[in-house]
Amino acid sequence: MKNFNKYRYIYFIILSIIPSFLLADQCPTPEKIKERNISREYDWTINERRTLKDVLSVEKLYSVRINNKAEYIACYYSGSRSLLRLDGKPLKQPCSVKEISGRWKLTENDEQICLEDDLGKCEYDMKCGDDQAVNQ
Repeated sequence: MKNFNKYRYIYFIILSIIPSFLLADQCPTPEKIKERNISREYDWTINERRTLKDVLSVEKLYSVRINNKAEYIACYYSGSRSLLRLDGKPLKQPCSVKEISGRWKLTENDEQICLEDDLGKCEYDMKCGDDQAVNQ
């Protein structure tokens, strides 16, 4: 019985660690925003003239971009009240944002734009330290 508990404990630890290595980040869906369930790995900001009603009225994610030489992710939403841009900068420094999956286009001003019809396919991740060879 002691071995069973020991293996169960090891299994629990492995399952807790592995998803953080396997899952990439995505712009939060409108549902996640309304539930206030967005990634805590990023410092999320919006325009200071926006209200909580503006944020909670988002209906559709329409664009995903990596801006300012991979400094932050920009998620663009439409809603019943207006358009909203939600920017996410990695909390860990020095870190940058790097595309992981999906089709991305690099523009002349070092902005990467998701080209997928399903924006959920454009995944990104934080790269820190030695992995910070993003757009250099």
